[in-house]
Amino acid sequence: RTDIPFAATIRTGALLSFVTPPFLGASAWVILAGPNEGWLNLMFRSFSGASPDTHLFNIFTMPGLIFVMALYVIPLVFIIALSGLNNISSDLEDASNIAGAGTLSTMVGVTLPLVLPALFAGLILASLEAMIIFSTPAMLAIPAGQHVMTTQIRALMQSDDYQVGLAAAFALPMLIAAICLIWMRRKALGRRGYATIGGKGARRRPQKLGRYRWIVFALCFAPLGCSLLLPAFALGMTSVMKTYTGGFHFANLTLEHYRFILTNDAVGLSIWNTLLLGAMAATVGTILAGTIAYISQRRLVRGYQLMSFLATVPIAIPGIVLAIGLFAAYTREPIVLYGTLWILFIAYVTKYLPIAFQTSNAALMSIHPELEEGARILGANRLAVFAGITRPLFRAGLIASWILIFMPSIRELSSSVLLWTTKTKVISVVIFDFYEEGRLDIVSA
Repeated sequence: RTDIPFAATIRTGALLSFVTPPFLGASAWVILAGPNEGWLNLMFRSFSGASPDTHLFNIFTMPGLIFVMALYVIPLVFIIALSGLNNISSDLEDASNIAGAGTLSTMVGVTLPLVLPALFAGLILASLEAMIIFSTPAMLAIPAGQHVMTTQIRALMQSDDYQVGLAAAFALPMLIAAICLIWMRRKALGRRGYATIGGKGARRRPQKLGRYRWIVFALCFAPLGCSLLLPAFALGMTSVMKTYTGGFHFANLTLEHYRFILTNDAVGLSIWNTLLLGAMAATVGTILAGTIAYISQRRLVRGYQLMSFLATVPIAIPGIVLAIGLFAAYTREPIVLYGTLWILFIAYVTKYLPIAFQTSNAALMSIHPELEEGARILGANRLAVFAGITRPLFRAGLIASWILIFMPSIRELSSSVLLWTTKTKVISVVIFDFYEEGRLDIVSA
């Protein structure tokens, strides 16, 4: 919405950082900010002359864990807000500028209220994603002797007693938090409307930032640099080094790690399984999310509130707990799916349907029903109205929904780590196995 420099680069960087698996980001920050051999700490000791036991950063702390987790929920909010902003014409902002309001006043008084549904959807999803994520705490908190709820659940499942009931009980606070956040969203939005009446002709002109352009660019670029550029550099360099602590010199360079993954049959099969499951889950999930959002927004059937609620609640269920339920349900007659890709497909669609639904719902809230009512008055049936009026305006939201299912599906770990078999292994499980073996070089490759 502004004339920030390299806006397309920021958008692309946000998408790339979103597709970067959090467990790879965590691995990269172990390489960068490990207290003993982290590259940033090695540089600090080299320049400052500090003792070998002195460190500037320690990623194996709760602040370090929060830092890494925050980096990988920022793109989630960005994509959802972007979908909402794309449906808003600049006419209201132009009118505000003509009336004497500056860029900041226009943003606060005009643009943000219009995109508030998308921002609240982003708040809900980011909060829940941070609460239920497994991979990053497993890699950063457990080595520090700390647990979060998801890692504690896995510990209970791996215990000798196999405490399924206690593990399931640990998920209850997350479900309560999800219900509270959804209630807060409805309460805050109330009966106020946030739709603009317009169509394909709506144009978006950037607000002028003047001398603050580069300052705003730096603020936008900082999280992307930490979530994308620094980790990519760390992983890229480690992938061609015999040992990542061996220094940047020719004798320490090798392509052996790439030869290993290119000739490993299990890695090749896991990549195929991952892409197939991601495409299937994204397509089916988008169709379901778009349909439920449309029925809920337009109140087409009785019980639409329940449909909306049920489409949102699964995001509060940790992937490990979801996997436990699916394992219990589909390892016995009459339906046995364990050992096939279908059980992973059900897990991915269930887990990421709420993300697609929130995105579709936010996009639909920016499409005023009066546009559809006008077509109905002229004689079109509801199907024709949807195909000719709603779908073109809804397309950006559907595309965003597809992306928001596909990308996390190809990097999903928390459900897959309990549901995989030899023939259905996905790449995230393979990478996590290598990390637990201490093979950061193979992980990086």
